Amino acid sequence: MSIRKKRLKYFLLIIITIPLGIGSRTYAHALPNFLAEYAGDSLYALCSFWAVRFVFIKPSLSTVTLISFTICILIETLQLYQAPWILAIRHTPPFGLLLGYGFLWSDWVCYAVGTLIALVIALMIERSHSRTGTKKPLELRG
Repeated sequence: MSIRKKRLKYFLLIIITIPLGIGSRTYAHALPNFLAEYAGDSLYALCSFWAVRFVFIKPSLSTVTLISFTICILIETLQLYQAPWILAIRHTPPFGLLLGYGFLWSDWVCYAVGTLIALVIALMIERSHSRTGTKKPLELRG
């Protein structure tokens, strides 16, 4: 698969995931409690993975997984910092969505789940086919 096609696929995944994440917060009252509580953070990690892969298309998927998860953890940890200037930034769109509002340990689990789901989907997307139509086994190297 060409780099251009890969980037297009990940861009489309970003475009699909963002409204799902926003919807999981906007319509939380209509979702089962478990989904209302945890889906948004898992989708955040999913979208983070897509964005990292979009930018870093050549590194291995294991590298992208590590970068993406680390970004999510750093942003979550940054939520412990509550200076007035960053609180003001967090309360403006889109920074509230990107930076979050309050630290929760449970978000780390959601980020791990979302990142692993993204990795599995990326492995399926990037599985290549030979000319004879036989599939190569899934591997973490992109």
